[in-house]
Amino acid sequence: MRHFLPYWQRYQAQIIVGMVCLVLGTIGDLLIPTIVSRIIDEGVTQGDIARVTRLGGLMLLVTAVGAAFTVARCVISSRVSQRFGADLRLDLFERINRFSYAAIGKQDTASLITRMTNDTSQLVGFTNGLMRFVLRSPVLLIGAVTMTILLNPRLAVVLAGVVPLIALLMYISMKVGFPLFTRLQEALDRNNAVTREYLSGVRVVKAYNAFDREVARFDVTNTALAATATKAQRVVGVFFPIISFAVNASLVLTLWMAREWVANSQMQVGQIVAFLNYMMQISMSLGMLFNVYQMLVRARASAVRIGEVLDEKDISPLKGDADGERISPPSLTFEGVSFNYPGGGDESVLHDVSFFLPAGKILGIIGPTGAGKTSLVQLIPALYQPTSGRIRVGDWDTALCGIDQLRANIAYVAQQNTLFYGTIADNIRMGKEDAAPEEIKKAATAAQAYDFIAEYPEGYETVIGQKGVNLSGGQKQRVGIARALVRNAPLLILDDCVSAVDVETEAAIMQSIRGLTPAPTIVMITQRISSVMNLEHILVMDGGSVAGYGSHGDLMRDCAVYREIYKSQLM
Repeated sequence: MRHFLPYWQRYQAQIIVGMVCLVLGTIGDLLIPTIVSRIIDEGVTQGDIARVTRLGGLMLLVTAVGAAFTVARCVISSRVSQRFGADLRLDLFERINRFSYAAIGKQDTASLITRMTNDTSQLVGFTNGLMRFVLRSPVLLIGAVTMTILLNPRLAVVLAGVVPLIALLMYISMKVGFPLFTRLQEALDRNNAVTREYLSGVRVVKAYNAFDREVARFDVTNTALAATATKAQRVVGVFFPIISFAVNASLVLTLWMAREWVANSQMQVGQIVAFLNYMMQISMSLGMLFNVYQMLVRARASAVRIGEVLDEKDISPLKGDADGERISPPSLTFEGVSFNYPGGGDESVLHDVSFFLPAGKILGIIGPTGAGKTSLVQLIPALYQPTSGRIRVGDWDTALCGIDQLRANIAYVAQQNTLFYGTIADNIRMGKEDAAPEEIKKAATAAQAYDFIAEYPEGYETVIGQKGVNLSGGQKQRVGIARALVRNAPLLILDDCVSAVDVETEAAIMQSIRGLTPAPTIVMITQRISSVMNLEHILVMDGGSVAGYGSHGDLMRDCAVYREIYKSQLM
C-alpha cells in the first residue's frame, strides 16, 4: 500500500473534509430515532402538541443539516476519486512507458490493459465509497449500538449476542472471498488476452477460416471467467442471507422480550420504536459493510496487481535530456558484443560481434533468417543491453550515456512497422512533434510516399485505422520511413523495412536517403543482396556471429556465406 501514500498526501485535506461531512451526516441519522422516541413518549402519549411541534421542528432541522453534509460528502468523494483515478492511470502509463524491452516481454499486454482499466476502476470505486459508505457503515453501526444502550441498557443483552456472531460471519466470508476475487481478476486477464489476440489477428482468422477455433478458445476463457465470478459471488449469496437472518431474528427476540417490559412499565413504547429503528440502521450498516467487504477484497486484489507494475525494476533509466546535445553523424563500434534475451536461457543470440563503421557511412547487414541481425540493431538504441562487450555511438557508450539523449539522435524503422490511429500527418509527425507541413511533405517525398498520399482526397489529413489497416504493406512501410526521415537524425537504422516494396521503389528510397544533408550514418538490414552490393561496408551475420565484413569484392573472395547468398539470389 506504500504506492498509494503519495495520492493520500495529495488529496489528504479533501479526504479529511469528506470524512468529517460523513461523520456529521451519520450523527444526524443517529439522532432521528431518539427524537422520534421523545415525540411519542413525551408528546403523543401525553397529548402535548406543543412538544410534538417543537421536537418535530428539531427533527426537520437535524434532517436538513445532515442532508447538507451528505451532499457535500458526495461532491467531494466524486471529485477526489476521479482525480485519483486519472492520476493513477497516468502514472501507470508513464511507468509502463519506461519499461525496458525485456520487462515488456515479461508482461502480458492484456494483463497490463486490465490493470490500467479494470483494476484502476476498482480502486477508484473504493476511494469513492471510502467517503460515501465505507466509513459510514462502521460509524453507523457503532453509533446505533451506542444509542441503543443509552436508550435502554436492557436492549444491550440482545446486541451482545447478535453483533459478535455477525462479526464472526463477516471474518469467515472475507477469508474465503479474497482468494476468489484475486482469481477473478486473473481470469479476466486471460479472457482479455484471447479477445485482444483475435482482434489484432482478425485478418489471419478470416483468411484461414478459423472462426470456429477462435470461438472455442474464447468459450474456454469466458466459461472459466463466469465460473470464477460465480464462485466469488456465491460467498455473497451464502453469507449475506445468514447475516440478514441473524438481524431479523434479533428483532423478533427483542419484540418478544419487550412485551413484558412494556406491560411492567419498564420500557416505553417510544423506546421500542426507537430500538426498532436502530436495529434497522444496524441491519443497513451490516449490509453496507458486506458491500464494503466486496469492494475491499477486490480493491485489495487490484492494488496488489497495480503494485506489481509500479514495483517493476527493469525500466529504462531517466538519464539525459531528450532535447539536449545534438551530435554529428557518429561512427559505430561494436567491441566483443555478446547478447542473450532475458529469460531466454544461457544460449547467446549474438557471439563476440566486433566491427567499426566510420561516421557518415552506410552499413548493410545481410544473412540468413535467425542470424541475429535484428537483435544486433536493437542494441544500438539501447532497447536491450549487451550481455558482454561494449557498443559505442560516436564517443558515447550506450550502456553509460543518457538513454533519452541517445535515442533523440537515432531514427529507427522497425521490421514490424506500427502505425497508429490518426491522420497520415500525425503518424509522420511522431518522428518530430513540431515538424512543419513542408518538412512532412519533404520526408514523405523522400520515402516515395508522396504519390499515394496525394491520391487521397484529404491528402496528409487522411485518417488511417489502427495499425494502418486501410493501407497496404508497402504504403505502411513508406509512411514509417517518412516518420524516421522527418526526424533528421544523425544515425538512421532501417531494419528490413522495404521488404514490401519493389526493387525500383527501394532504389529510389535509398537514393533519397543518400542525398540527405548532412549525410547520416546508416545501418540497414536487408534480405536482398542487390541492395548492399554497391556498399563499402557490408556485415554478414550467420548463427549470431560475424561471418564476414567488408566490400562486395572482399566478401565474394573471403566469405562463403555471402557467396551462397549471392548464388541463391542472382545466379
